[in-house]
Amino acid sequence: MSEIAAEGEAPAAKSRAGSAKRAFAWVRDHYMTMDPRTLGFFRLVVGFLVTADCIRHWKEARWFYSNEGVLTNHYHLFRPSSGFNFSLFHAFSSLEEVHVAFALATFCHFCFFIGWYTRLFSVLSFLFVTSLDNRFVMVENGGYVVENLLLGWAMFMPTGQRFSVDALLRSFRERKERSAAELNTRAPFAWADKPHVSLIGLVTTLNIAVIYYFNVVNKSGIIWRKGDTVHYVLHLDRMITGLAVPFREHMPLWMMRPVAWSVLVVEALLVPLILAPAGRRITRPLAMLLMTGLHGSFGVMMRLGPFSWFMIAWSFLFPQPVHWELLGRWYTKKARRWVVVYDRRSPLAFFLCRLFARLDLCERLSFEESPEDEAAPPLLRVRDPETNELQDDHEALAALARSLPAGRFLWPLARVSTLGLSAPLFGYVARRRDATARAFGLTLPPRGQGEEASGTPSPLAERASRVRAGLREALVAWFFVCAVSQTINENKSVPAFLKHPQPWLMQATLGYPRMYQGWGMFAPNPISDDGSITIDAWTIGGRHVDPFTGEEPDLNLSDARGLGLNQIWQDYFNRIRLDRNKVFRHGLKEYLLRWHEETGRPEDELVAFDVYWLRDQCPLPGQTQPYKHEKIAILTYRKPGYRPPPGYRPLPPEPKVESAGN
Repeated sequence: MSEIAAEGEAPAAKSRAGSAKRAFAWVRDHYMTMDPRTLGFFRLVVGFLVTADCIRHWKEARWFYSNEGVLTNHYHLFRPSSGFNFSLFHAFSSLEEVHVAFALATFCHFCFFIGWYTRLFSVLSFLFVTSLDNRFVMVENGGYVVENLLLGWAMFMPTGQRFSVDALLRSFRERKERSAAELNTRAPFAWADKPHVSLIGLVTTLNIAVIYYFNVVNKSGIIWRKGDTVHYVLHLDRMITGLAVPFREHMPLWMMRPVAWSVLVVEALLVPLILAPAGRRITRPLAMLLMTGLHGSFGVMMRLGPFSWFMIAWSFLFPQPVHWELLGRWYTKKARRWVVVYDRRSPLAFFLCRLFARLDLCERLSFEESPEDEAAPPLLRVRDPETNELQDDHEALAALARSLPAGRFLWPLARVSTLGLSAPLFGYVARRRDATARAFGLTLPPRGQGEEASGTPSPLAERASRVRAGLREALVAWFFVCAVSQTINENKSVPAFLKHPQPWLMQATLGYPRMYQGWGMFAPNPISDDGSITIDAWTIGGRHVDPFTGEEPDLNLSDARGLGLNQIWQDYFNRIRLDRNKVFRHGLKEYLLRWHEETGRPEDELVAFDVYWLRDQCPLPGQTQPYKHEKIAILTYRKPGYRPPPGYRPLPPEPKVESAGN
């Protein structure tokens, strides 16, 4: 009987194993396989945004990231503003040192953007981004977390496989053409089109879907249900841009309500559009379109820091191979064909043709050598194969650039970046082509069969690659488990019985890089009270001034039409007033006492100041004026022993310091 039972169990076990394999293959094909062209373009978008965001913070280096500002590095190390706090920026103290730190960070982000040593600089970019966040946690918002997540997930992707300096240099190493015929024979590189199969594809897809799911279910408040969210948001003077002011002044309430409800509808629709396993030729572009429209409108109406733009960047992981094929066919019809005739005696001309052959993804170019009897041919010449129209040198370069993918958009940028001097610069190089070639070590290859480097790795290299891939997948799996745990614990709409204590290692894994998973922008209700910091200060020279503006203090927000504060300033003002950040007001006080050193005017020394949190309630729906104005002192100072000279106004009484919120 036991033998019969064993025989019956064996087919059942095989059936279960076969079902598991089929299930894994389905998940792999639908969610774990990523197109290298998509990853390359995703890197370009994220690299550009992270570089721009670093420069945005660099502008505030003095006030927020150096010891001349409101939070010195040694004080933050002594009183860290969060657990698991690590920042490279803690090692830089003076303003000059901080400038060096930002320059290094910008360099790393730019190298990641262009795809040079992509894996190395993706890790360094992630380290600098999270360090910048940890250096001044007080101004962190959901956008910083999204930026951390995108850079963190990008470390596990081969984003330099396409559209990168790394890919270009590898193609030069592996294929060394020697003639025009070999330039015209452009067999694809196997590695360039090899899909990337990894758990990271599933993780990033689930993560963005989870963001939208909880951004819907956590918005359970009465203001969302009534449709008054847009009204309240447009009256947050500390957050809105100048573009939002005309909308709130002229847009009737009955129009605002459908807009507010449409936000919930779009966020809810995005979840199935992102996760749909079928019809991705339609669902993924539609998701990209909705995300761009949704977050683009947020970005131009509100000062949310990096949130809107990095959420749009996440959508650039959605394009599928079919979309690239459609784009290629469309561009092939639009791009003009050219025959490139290059100076056969010039190493520089041949190098440029090798470069164009690699950039010509739609194969609109063919190559010819200049005639042997032409004594002084142009460096480059292009000929229309249908009309025999000829263009030489700079005109040829412009025609070639515009025929390449995205060239018609990038060529004007190249003209601007050279200050309109591209023609004389190219003419100078063309006239000195031999000297330029020698300067860069370019030589003409010997005639004969071109070299094709072997792309077959050694057995040892293959084994090392498998080990690295296994370690990568194990690390991704660990981050995934941590992210799931964090999602359950951070989101209020998750049932209480699922909440659980996290081990220290799990907390540290997401805590140090601040890759949190709590989602609920303006949830459960939007913010309905507005406020900002104003400093009422008096100088030793008798001036009444707000040091943050350099103007007379404005202690009434009721007539504001947007405060013009960027995200860093408005979040600092909003957070420093909270009781939990009271210990960091010491840095603000020290900064104000040094203000005359910054202005360079001894008469600007502050002898008294009161830091007020000015607060009011946003207008009720259908109304336009805020109400319940409050002026709450959170920090005061009077110079010991100071007495105003004769003819100066006496200092006002010192107000009572009160709580402005928890």
